[in-house]
Amino acid sequence: MKRLLTLMLALALALGVCGAMAEASGLPPYSYPFADEEPILAAVANYMVTAEEFGYTPEEGGVLIPAPIVLKMDVNEDETQAKVYGNFWLFAYKLEGKILMCTAGGECPGVMQLEKKDGAWAVTSLEVAEEGEAFEASIKKLAGGDEALEKEYAVSSDATEGYLPQYRRAFVLAYAQANELDIEAFQDYGWDPVSITD
Repeated sequence: MKRLLTLMLALALALGVCGAMAEASGLPPYSYPFADEEPILAAVANYMVTAEEFGYTPEEGGVLIPAPIVLKMDVNEDETQAKVYGNFWLFAYKLEGKILMCTAGGECPGVMQLEKKDGAWAVTSLEVAEEGEAFEASIKKLAGGDEALEKEYAVSSDATEGYLPQYRRAFVLAYAQANELDIEAFQDYGWDPVSITD
């Protein structure tokens, strides 16, 4: 009887420690959940949450979730090189109840070069638009004279009326589902929550 009680106490203690560790570890890191179906987009999204040049770090227990808006993609004939034109939005979140609260984020219009090696795509370089007065000229340069693509870059920069709201919602929803998290919405400071369950 004493041995059974000791085993039960040890098990209860172990379960308590495991629960505390899971709680302390916070949100799981982001990984693109549809890598098999969209390997190039997976390489783009996963690069965004690990590359230092984006300059965002989540708070302790938080997570980075990308919302890349792909405007154009060129893949060479033997499918070993790719060029992705897009606005690579990235957001840092922390969980409060069932809402992901945004703690930082922003856009990064640019062009990514990717290469396929040993069956896996990887980003090899990122060229980004310049800020300030040089922004429009650098967008023209990135678009390479494609006026329609220039307009797409402009639409992708509109955080409220452009493409971003639908992309952001889709990426947050996919993250929540892939990790089986009870998340109902995300929210920016000073704005109403945006439901992902509607």
